[in-house]
Amino acid sequence: MKGKKRFTIGALRIIGVCALVALLIGALAFLEKDRSVHPAQMIFVGTKDDADCAILLSNGACVVIDTGEAQDAEHILAILREQKIEKIDCLVLTHPDKDHIGGAPALLDAVPVEMVVCPYYNKDNTPYRDLQEKLEELGVSQLIPSRDRVLVFGDLELQIWPPEDFYYEKDNDYSIAVLVEHGEVNLFFAGDAQKQRLQELEQREFPEIDLYKVAYHGRDSSRSAQLIRQINPEFAVVTAKEPLGETAKALEEVSAQVLCTLGQDYFIESNGNTLELKRPSTSEP
Repeated sequence: MKGKKRFTIGALRIIGVCALVALLIGALAFLEKDRSVHPAQMIFVGTKDDADCAILLSNGACVVIDTGEAQDAEHILAILREQKIEKIDCLVLTHPDKDHIGGAPALLDAVPVEMVVCPYYNKDNTPYRDLQEKLEELGVSQLIPSRDRVLVFGDLELQIWPPEDFYYEKDNDYSIAVLVEHGEVNLFFAGDAQKQRLQELEQREFPEIDLYKVAYHGRDSSRSAQLIRQINPEFAVVTAKEPLGETAKALEEVSAQVLCTLGQDYFIESNGNTLELKRPSTSEP
């Protein structure tokens, strides 16, 4: 009887272990399935001069990062209409220069915007002050992060990395950086980060970057080149006619496919694993 009892207890233990393993496998399979994402579209808007605007569309949500200059607003709105976008869930304004916020007032007047993310900025800047008044007038929710934040829109996870100081000599160094994750695909936006801000970003731990919106329009900068070598992107978006100097050399070294948005729209699709350039538009913005 004792031997039979030991056998029964042993069998029950084996059955219990097998059941636990099965539950773990099921849980892992569920989590893997839960990580699946719908395709997302990234539109890098062609601007008339060196200026930034990206539209990210995912599972019914719309995120816009920067708005070009005032002269670019009509073209941005035309793309939003083409994509049947009726509201912007999140508008990220990386810093207060006119080539990043200039189109914002027209967008705010034409399309409902759920929230705006922008950096803390304590200088006297007329366009930025006017924009703040417009946001207050429209009652748009505004997030001015003092620490890293994570925001989710559709299948896009936005990691918001604000500047680490409260004062910078150069306005470009106030740039918020945004890491966008779509499944296994990662996009990184550095605004117009220059030396001081780039030094901060170099201390970050980056995942594998599939697309990088190159800092400061791809202008010549050894510090910008250093970050490019660090993150080694597959695609690099330059919001100018071409990258210059050390920046251009670094992009060539890492074999990045360079997309220049001066007068040229780019449509890119992510399936959550890879990026595909769908159709560049040759129409004038």
